[in-house]
Amino acid sequence: MKHRVLALLCLLLPCSLWLFAAQAHAAAYVLPGTLPAGCSASAGTYTCGALTLGNNDTVTLGAPLPATINVNGNFNAGNRAFINTGGAASDLGINVAGSVSVGNQGQINGSLTATGAVNLGNSTLVARCVRSSSSATISLGNGASAGGVCCGALGSCRSSCVVNNSGSAMPPLCVAPPSSTTPGRFNAFDTGTAAGSVSGVIRTKIAGGAFSVAVVAVNTAGTGVASGFTGSVRVELLNASDNSGTLNSSTGCRSSWVVASGTTASTLTFAASDNGRKNIALTVADAWRDARVRISSPATGTATVVGCSSDNFAVRPASLANLGATDATLLTAGTTRTLANSAATGGNVHKAGRPFTVRATAVNGAATPVTTSNYTGTPTAFITPCSGAACSATLGTLTLAPTAVAGVINTATASYTEAGAFTLQLVDSSFASVDASDGSTPAEMSVTSAAVTIGRFVPDHFDVVALMAPVLRTFNSSTCTPRSFTYLGQPFAYATAPQATVLARNAAGATTVNYPNAKLSALVRSQTYTPLIGATPGLDSSGATLPSIIANGNGTATLAAQASDTLRMVRPPTPMAPFNASIGLAWSVADNSETGSGNGSITTTTPLSLANIAFDQGNEFRFGVLKLGSAYGSELINLAVPVELQYWNGSNTFVTNTDDSCTSLPTSSLALGTYRGNLAACETAPGSASVVFTNGRGLLRMLPPGSGNAGSVDATVNLGAVAAGQQCPAVGAAASAAVTAGMPWLQGKRAAGATYNQNPVARFSFGQYRSPLIHLREVY
Repeated sequence: MKHRVLALLCLLLPCSLWLFAAQAHAAAYVLPGTLPAGCSASAGTYTCGALTLGNNDTVTLGAPLPATINVNGNFNAGNRAFINTGGAASDLGINVAGSVSVGNQGQINGSLTATGAVNLGNSTLVARCVRSSSSATISLGNGASAGGVCCGALGSCRSSCVVNNSGSAMPPLCVAPPSSTTPGRFNAFDTGTAAGSVSGVIRTKIAGGAFSVAVVAVNTAGTGVASGFTGSVRVELLNASDNSGTLNSSTGCRSSWVVASGTTASTLTFAASDNGRKNIALTVADAWRDARVRISSPATGTATVVGCSSDNFAVRPASLANLGATDATLLTAGTTRTLANSAATGGNVHKAGRPFTVRATAVNGAATPVTTSNYTGTPTAFITPCSGAACSATLGTLTLAPTAVAGVINTATASYTEAGAFTLQLVDSSFASVDASDGSTPAEMSVTSAAVTIGRFVPDHFDVVALMAPVLRTFNSSTCTPRSFTYLGQPFAYATAPQATVLARNAAGATTVNYPNAKLSALVRSQTYTPLIGATPGLDSSGATLPSIIANGNGTATLAAQASDTLRMVRPPTPMAPFNASIGLAWSVADNSETGSGNGSITTTTPLSLANIAFDQGNEFRFGVLKLGSAYGSELINLAVPVELQYWNGSNTFVTNTDDSCTSLPTSSLALGTYRGNLAACETAPGSASVVFTNGRGLLRMLPPGSGNAGSVDATVNLGAVAAGQQCPAVGAAASAAVTAGMPWLQGKRAAGATYNQNPVARFSFGQYRSPLIHLREVY
């Protein structure tokens, strides 16, 4: 039958998986290192939510001891779950705010207290008291045993709640707790240690300043606080660096531990309201690597109860004070000038790689700090980025070996390899090594200096190297082809904008990669455009701003012409013959912020020069005008208005610009006004949104006003910067303000002596004909 069941299971689940599930491994918890899920540890006290242990799970207790496990919920342990079986029963107390169920053959080597029912399985053992604090049922399975049972409070126990199915006699009642008024010894630990603790740690403290520890009276059994203790005790700080003396197991003290020099005993008085635990502030002026607290009762006379803190700790210097760097000159070490400059400009600067001096003093934390002369050590120098304008994200190499003599550090051989400024901090992390395993943080244990700014280190010069060769855009168009010229006065930009790399260099020509991004981004840029054809007509570069500069994070930056940059060849007041332009560009950068303190500027040794910049489709420039023709015709059909682009050919003549098939004139720039006859506003309007030119000629089609609307209107094309007049967006629509076409380079003149800054005008007439004939047809 068993084989048939197994075969059925294998059909439903692969046998390998079924067998694996049946052989799941038990968990082994080693406190405080390995905790069950949902549990936390604090100085021998372990707090869990609802706690469940599986079959064959084990729980082993490590220092500090004794230990208490508090379960805020139900506690369930599987079969053969073993808790503290290798330790002393007095080291473990389990308190459960709920019910308890322990499977068969389980073992708890300690005491167990619950607010709810307790159920111990067959052959289960609890070495000490099993207590139901709320008189809930305690059930003992077959063969189960307990060191004692208790329904209710300790000292007034009864067994009425116990269901004894063990097959043995009822276990004895639990004994009353140890005395709450007479301590067996004392202990001291950090004030943040959990309430009810009788052991804990003291983390690293600071010389010269008061620090507090909690002093606790431990009951005679050593299992809890003697909460009823009252009276005065003497508290002393011991130099515990000599461990040659024998350890007294009752007091936790060694005979070789002596009172730390420079300290005095303090008296601490316990009142009933202190419940056996009270804080005290201690002070020690000098530094000690290994210290303990000793508590003696009574405070005067012969002590009858003594206890030394179970944890030793260090008292370290408060800091390495007055850390700073100095030099004699920007080339030599000394103490004349302070090197604490992180500003982008001004202040003292020092050449990278040259020696400078570093000083610091180990002091205590008194209101008026004094040197801790016991401190002799070699702290480690740590450098990090600083926050000033001269600070760099990537650091160079600092050479520094600080050694304290009688608490003072003074070295004149420091050097730094790079440009910029940095933050320096000295840290001695070995002085308080006795606290390495008690939870003291690196910050608590380390003797440190303030983090101070050291600098500023500067490069020697800048190089500007071409990165992208520029190409100018003919006619300022990227879509129209072919293009061979640009009008005088017409803006043109780059088809390919120039780019260059700025490199901060040291005196040997190597890049100082730590030169700050903020400094690179703030360099003064110089840009010079030159029309190499001469002064006439001249180049207008007012539409070109200084190139952008973007730091690359490695001592270099990229210069780039702005995408919005435009240039214009100046349009003279009178026409001039076409010519081929030759335009040059020069770039340089400088840091002029170093002129203070006798330092000086950092400049570009040789500016970047880009001569005779290429155009993408031709570098010819022409003086152009737009000619708008007058027209007349029927009021019943479209009126065709000729529009022509012309340029000065250099022979006293404007000719059709047959090379221009790129210009497009928006008809919204056409202002209509001075209506005559029967023609009213907006009874005619342009028939398209723009006039497109082919080989310099275009056609404006005005829509017919219709029968009975014969008359004329004056038209003006707004080419200048400011538009005037009203446009008609459609026949019958309301008139609106005309806009400018923005083509002042096509303006002409309408009268002798005028300059070429006037918009073209014309008259459009409807209902007028070339002859009296309306329509002529010949029939043969």
